[in-house]
Amino acid sequence: MTSITVVPDPFTLIGYDAAEIRTLVEEAAALAEIPPGVDIALTVDEELFAPLTGHMSDVVDGRIVLWISGGNFEDNKRPTYFSPDQARADLAVMMLRAKDRLSDDFAAAPADAELSRGERAAWDTYAVGRARRLGIDVRRSRQLYDFRLQHGFTDVTDAAFERCWEADHVTWEGIREICKETGATDRVASKVPVDLLRQK
Repeated sequence: MTSITVVPDPFTLIGYDAAEIRTLVEEAAALAEIPPGVDIALTVDEELFAPLTGHMSDVVDGRIVLWISGGNFEDNKRPTYFSPDQARADLAVMMLRAKDRLSDDFAAAPADAELSRGERAAWDTYAVGRARRLGIDVRRSRQLYDFRLQHGFTDVTDAAFERCWEADHVTWEGIREICKETGATDRVASKVPVDLLRQK
């Protein structure tokens, strides 16, 4: 039986409800077809709000380990208020990337904190595109802009984006090939301020 944990529980700095988030995690896991018996642990950093947003999906010893800034779940029109729709979208993307990590196709992928910006943007695009086809409300224009920021504003970049966005199946090697094509082969840390977070 799958165990789902949400930290903190209860929230003390913001008015989020751990039980509601746990239900949304369960829904996202079902949507992504996470295999039964894979435990899931989500940490929501309630000290971080916009513009310090981001999320990470890793698999450690067969267990899905997720981290997300509290700002990701924030209602855009009501600061510090929880948005179920925003949470649903972010959790779907996180869970799809976690599902990738459970497969042999992504066995060689480094932890999220070690991904380059280009790798992360390509992988996110692959996940967000799948989330859209599963019925999740996502913003294509925003994802395209994020992809261009890391891969360049060129026709080659736009073609690579379309392949990631429409793909039903991509491997880790496929992600790396896309980065080579666009020139996004640097090893700069991803957009999540991991070093800062580890000091907390």
